[in-house]
Amino acid sequence: MDDLNSIPSNLDHLIITVPELEAGIAEFERLTGVRAVAGGRHPGRGTANFLVGLAPAGWSTGAHTYLEILGPDPQQEAPADGTLPLDAHLAQGLTLQTWAIHPPAFLAKVAGANTEGVDFGEVRDMSRETADGDLLEWRLTSKQPLPHQGTQPFLIDWGESTHPAEAALPSVELLEFSVESPDAEATRAALAVLGAPDAVVVDGPDYRLHARLRGPGGVLEF
Repeated sequence: MDDLNSIPSNLDHLIITVPELEAGIAEFERLTGVRAVAGGRHPGRGTANFLVGLAPAGWSTGAHTYLEILGPDPQQEAPADGTLPLDAHLAQGLTLQTWAIHPPAFLAKVAGANTEGVDFGEVRDMSRETADGDLLEWRLTSKQPLPHQGTQPFLIDWGESTHPAEAALPSVELLEFSVESPDAEATRAALAVLGAPDAVVVDGPDYRLHARLRGPGGVLEF
């Protein structure tokens, strides 16, 4: 079996969805001892996020990797159809919903996925204001519902924007990360095309993400 301590080298961030932001942030703090800080709002999409830095085990310091806690924004109306980005409306408690990778050649990976038939949805331009009022702009691949129940990562390119992990974020350690799949060989092939050939993929009855985080207050497993 692959080493479960292997963290994908192109990992950008993990996304935890919660049904209610304040309660989700409090629960995360109770379990890890770390309180997430405000990231920003997604105007017109009904969500806001809070962030925690990730320190993948074995990586050097300064890695551009973080954890996003995403949930309904109490200051916004929900979209008319009730659907929130990244299926956040389906969360029941802290849910490790999906993950993002930042391959060095974003457009080349998109083209490769098209050629190989890996369905990533579409490329979209996104932006939000940070809690400090700065504008972040990025592009990503987007598909709804999430492909393979969120285990297929989306690609992200931050362009000229400052990466969120460069802020002074409180952090937890990412001890383990793996993808469970009922068709591990096909999943490995798709991840290689998208830019995460070093992700750990294990056989299982369903598509699920597994992660183990450690903070000063304890270990949180998904």
